[in-house]
Amino acid sequence: MARFILRFEGEGNRPARDIRRIRALPNSKVLDESSRMILIEAPASGVTKLIETLPHWKITPEHFVPLPDPRPKLRKSLS
Repeated sequence: MARFILRFEGEGNRPARDIRRIRALPNSKVLDESSRMILIEAPASGVTKLIETLPHWKITPEHFVPLPDPRPKLRKSLS
């Protein structure tokens, strides 16, 4: 399963009916949500098909950006 960010781009509040359909998606789990976005873990095919039927919703795969190591390192030995 993959993680996806679902973003509501319509005006006003998210439709409660859409939220119920997203939460009812088989083999899925809502991990987090805000007023405009939902982070969901689900099979790619299922969530893609669902979003195609929901107007004003966009889907984006979750991406991870590794943080750099903040500790400085020696470039070469002083010996």
